[in-house]
Amino acid sequence: MNQTKNLIARLMLSACICLSLAASCTPVPTVIKIPLDGRSDYTSLVRETLQQYKTGNVVLEFEKGVYAFYPEKAEGQYVRVSNNDNGYKRIAFCLDGMKNVAIRGNGTEFLFHGSLVPFYINRCRAVSVSGIDMDYDTSFILEGQVVANNPAARSIDIRLRDDIRYEVKGTRLFYKGYDWSQPLGQNIVFDPATNAPYYHTSKYLHAEGKSELIARDLGRQTVRLSGFQAAEVPPVGAVYIDKGPYRQNRLVPGIILHSSSDIHLSDIHIYMAGAMALIGENTENVTMERFHVRLRKDSGRYISASADATHFVNCCGTIRFSDCVFENMLDDATNVHGTYMVVNEFLSDDCISLQFGHEQQEGFLFASPGDTLQLVDRKTLLPVERFVARDIQIINDDYWIIRSRTPLSRPAPSVRLTVENLTNTASLVMQRCTVRNNRARSILVSTPRPVLVEDCYFDSMMAGILIAGDTNSWFESGDVRDVVIRNNTFVDMGKGGEAPQSVLQISPEIPKSERTKGCYHGRILFENNRITTFDAQVIYALSVDELLIRNNTFEQSGRYKPIFTGLPYIDVQNCNRVTIEDNSFEGDREVAVSAFRCKDVRMNPQKGFRCDPVNNPNSFFYQQ
Repeated sequence: MNQTKNLIARLMLSACICLSLAASCTPVPTVIKIPLDGRSDYTSLVRETLQQYKTGNVVLEFEKGVYAFYPEKAEGQYVRVSNNDNGYKRIAFCLDGMKNVAIRGNGTEFLFHGSLVPFYINRCRAVSVSGIDMDYDTSFILEGQVVANNPAARSIDIRLRDDIRYEVKGTRLFYKGYDWSQPLGQNIVFDPATNAPYYHTSKYLHAEGKSELIARDLGRQTVRLSGFQAAEVPPVGAVYIDKGPYRQNRLVPGIILHSSSDIHLSDIHIYMAGAMALIGENTENVTMERFHVRLRKDSGRYISASADATHFVNCCGTIRFSDCVFENMLDDATNVHGTYMVVNEFLSDDCISLQFGHEQQEGFLFASPGDTLQLVDRKTLLPVERFVARDIQIINDDYWIIRSRTPLSRPAPSVRLTVENLTNTASLVMQRCTVRNNRARSILVSTPRPVLVEDCYFDSMMAGILIAGDTNSWFESGDVRDVVIRNNTFVDMGKGGEAPQSVLQISPEIPKSERTKGCYHGRILFENNRITTFDAQVIYALSVDELLIRNNTFEQSGRYKPIFTGLPYIDVQNCNRVTIEDNSFEGDREVAVSAFRCKDVRMNPQKGFRCDPVNNPNSFFYQQ
């Protein structure tokens, strides 16, 4: 017995010695203090410091105060950025192939001038950024209050904020920054009373592409815009917002993560971004703690970022949010998804050619040799065959050739296929976060890894949580298999009015003719949430294997008139097992559950709900 104890003790001592030796082999990072020395531009100092420590193992520590960055001396390179606009970027903090890097602020503000990308983190490992506020000298968004309108002439007069630079060339309005100029394009109308998109704001949208608005400079920061092709011209008092033309308004993301791992972002405020505030591709394990994309107090601005607050494509490991605030973006708080590439043709029994389905995916690194890929039927969205990539040729930004390790089964000529990457899929954990006052949805989730969304507050213009999947528009994969949404608060979702938007919207794009061939999504649990809303439909679910809706409190807010009447409160279609139990509804009516072509629907008596399901499927979603 004593010999055994002595042996265990010796083994434990040896293990401790080995761990100590291993720790001692890790070099202590060099701490470089970046002084606030009064220079007008810190771009060169940061660039030279990073070049000095090319492999990493360095801490850049910034003092409290404002550090200015300009594009003239910034590192430049052509960068392909999924779901944004590719192009030549000037970059303030360019980290490439570095390990163990920390950028620490201490109540520090980085003030960027012009079309300068703050952070590009490429092929890096163990990078942390903390304690920093990020802003620009001017907004990438045109914002002007409507001071007069003329419905007969289809015109409005807008007074631009004093800090917005602009000029009218002929009949075209351009707004300007340090090194950029932008014409009008995609627009929306915000309500100054709520600091959010107008209720039923879609009726005020001038659709880009129909015709360009005619501008006339009235002087004193006031411009008349004529030629509105919308249901109504924006009302007096509204804030008219324009972010420029499509394919020109996502050029300057805030933070770009490419092919990196173990990224930690904490205590950060991003007050302005000229695209997505954060875009991550093919990156493993991203943690965001108190990472905020929001308006700067007393700035007078209505918009924080011209696109999503965060977006993750073909990432893996865990994407983790905690205690974050995302407000007043012109797109979603986050989107976690993969990518479908379209199969162009079979070149041989083991070789296929592919193209990207959406132009803002071109140039994206879709896969690498050794990745597990899956052929998917474009109509049913169901898997056809898995294979491992043996060889990949990137012919150009939009044309790939992939060779499989094993022969592939050729489909019938009528079957159209896409390919998704199953290796690069991420889990999502979002806890104690706030999303409010933004255009579009709160969050989008399309990943087969586990998803947890809890203790969050959502108040967005469109859907609360969108779980989709499509091979015909954005080409975002994939199916969810284990989603838990619990203890969240949803307030007046779906105010935009363009189409019905549910608090929980599970809407894969599957034609009616293909919906009986199998369920696209797996298990989704929606429990212990509080939903206060005004519109007719709260949950829409299509093609789910197991859906549980339980212990939720639904309340009729009465703050707005319903936009889409006659829809069932909960609408489930082509699902296998549906359980709706122990929920309650408070309002001026009894609400109904519609169940259409579902195999097993179970309901118990619930306050404010009709006892039995009805047959009244939503007629708006994907009725092709």
